[in-house]
Amino acid sequence: MQQPRYHLICDLSNCNKKIKDPQAIREFLEEVVKKVNMSILEGPIIAEGKPENPGISGLVIIDFSHISVHTFTKHKEALIDIFSCKPFERNPLVDYCFDYFEANTDESRVKEVWWG
Repeated sequence: MQQPRYHLICDLSNCNKKIKDPQAIREFLEEVVKKVNMSILEGPIIAEGKPENPGISGLVIIDFSHISVHTFTKHKEALIDIFSCKPFERNPLVDYCFDYFEANTDESRVKEVWWG
């Protein structure tokens, strides 16, 4: 394995109303790309969930991998996945995710995985 891998997963609880807004999810993804200092290759792709499972999903393919977000409006949750083969600063991204969605820090979880 020659290329390192960096994976940040944020499972946010008790989020604000932005999790219901497709444009807010688009803006979130575009801002995260800037914060990791990478370029968009494709997207953001935004899709709304079905009535029985309401929420928004968004994906952006970046020059070193991808960033995705899935929201579940019934439960006020946002699940964020930042995967890259280029290193990035973890703490500012985690802070941005919590701030943007006004998530409850006591009920949310963050996991970092690194290979290489």
